[in-house]
Amino acid sequence: MRSYVSCKYNFLICVLVLIIFSNITVVQGNQLDILFTNFYGDEIDEIYENEFFKISVLDLEQVGSPYLIDVNIEFNDILFSIGESAELLLQAPEVNSDLSFIISAFKEGYNSTNKTITILNNESNDEPLGLLIIPDDFTIEAGERFSVKVIDENGEIVSGVEVAIQSFGDKEITNSNGRVWLIAPEDKEIITIIAQKEGYNKGNVKIGVNLKRPWWQDFFGNPYFPLFLGAIILIFAIIFVNIKQKKSIFDRAGEITKEKKLEEDERKLKDELPRSNGIFSTMDTIRVKPNHDTKVEEIRITRPKKEKEVIPVSSEKNETERLINKKKMQKNDYDWFEGTDDIRYEIDKITGEIDEEGIDKWYEGIDDIREKIDEKMKKRKEKNKEDNNDYK
Repeated sequence: MRSYVSCKYNFLICVLVLIIFSNITVVQGNQLDILFTNFYGDEIDEIYENEFFKISVLDLEQVGSPYLIDVNIEFNDILFSIGESAELLLQAPEVNSDLSFIISAFKEGYNSTNKTITILNNESNDEPLGLLIIPDDFTIEAGERFSVKVIDENGEIVSGVEVAIQSFGDKEITNSNGRVWLIAPEDKEIITIIAQKEGYNKGNVKIGVNLKRPWWQDFFGNPYFPLFLGAIILIFAIIFVNIKQKKSIFDRAGEITKEKKLEEDERKLKDELPRSNGIFSTMDTIRVKPNHDTKVEEIRITRPKKEKEVIPVSSEKNETERLINKKKMQKNDYDWFEGTDDIRYEIDKITGEIDEEGIDKWYEGIDDIREKIDEKMKKRKEKNKEDNNDYK
């Protein structure tokens, strides 16, 4: 466990060192880029003698405007410096023939760089003068009002020049001081200002615009953001590993406590239960250990079988048979008429005579015979009534 945690720590430290190393390399190892432009704003690598040209130094990996300030420039063995305008205006020297010059750029924290420009000899150059736009600042704020000044190649102020931002807004006219006021757009980082007047060559210049960005864009675009992110990740990793380790220790301690408690409960239960007392015949203890290291004890108790008791249950069938037999034994009021021979014998026994001819008329006779018959019938009814009461 400890070796696994130490490996994690070593891995995170290596990642953090790599982030810091790469961050330092990016910040301190950027290469400078030199840009030559004429007074029209076009990129050039040659220019005629005595003409003006501009030198700009850029960091193409820089967030926002790539133009740099406080850069030292060496040209024709003379040292110059690029100030707040982020641009250096120079005049090409006179040459007897076409000649190439090496221009060098130096800035602290950057690698120095060189670039060659060719100065052309032209004694019979009768081309019209070009317009040169000189802004107050080469980096402006989006949506704000700013001014530029227009001069010709000889450095003379030119009034009545039409000045506009390419693809933005209307044209403005320079005043007697050669100055004009414009408003910076809010949706473009680099704008091109164009100046033109009849009898002059058109001039242009590019200016950087600081757009209003959300704070999080500047935060994530900061060159030191990877270093900050690496530190945050390392801190959270250390906290996570510590919490995980403490939780593992607490869980293991809890499991040990539970195991001891279960063993103690098992021992007490075995001591308290009698081995053979007529209640428990057998007792089996089974210990089950699942995958999560939690112990469960199951006690199986077999109860003794009770002796079977025979309980008489009244049978509906028996009751039905009893009622049927009772019904068979019960006689109706007219039962004495059944069996002609027997009845006749009884009547003859009472009367003392046998009437062969009046077999069908035995019930017609003297009053004493009728009374006897009625008395017998009465007894029959009373007996039937008693039987009915017993049944209820």
